[in-house]
Amino acid sequence: MEVQLIEPISRRLNRLGRDYLAALHKHMEHLDVKNYYYPLTLICYYDGQLTQKALAEKLDTDKSIIVKIIDLLAHEGLVYRQVNPDDRRQHLLGATEKAKKAFPHIVKVFEHMNSSAAKNISAQDMEVFERVLLKMKDNLVDFNASIPVTKTL
Repeated sequence: MEVQLIEPISRRLNRLGRDYLAALHKHMEHLDVKNYYYPLTLICYYDGQLTQKALAEKLDTDKSIIVKIIDLLAHEGLVYRQVNPDDRRQHLLGATEKAKKAFPHIVKVFEHMNSSAAKNISAQDMEVFERVLLKMKDNLVDFNASIPVTKTL
């Protein structure tokens, strides 16, 4: 039996992501913000109204990872936590003045990067791209749910 080598789709997506992030970092060098630009923009946008749990849901990310992201952003003086007066078990996330100052620039860079990445790609093709990504994600969720857990091949 001859086996054909197949490149996983994830490698292509990872390469695209690395290229995007490399260019993004170049455009953000002058800011005193090193990472997690998108979570920071969400915190700025919802300033004081977003819980850690809500941020995890918006980013479709595990809550333990969100804690690490917030810890890093807090250490960099960009965000802070405050206890939710309506539910003391929750922490609301606030943006510092430093973050609020960087926020408009980060959003402009995202806008520029997205339009540059989508240059010469029609709006219809971008819609198809979005639908395909979402369908692939759904397919993988279904695939993972349908596979019995085994320890050997």
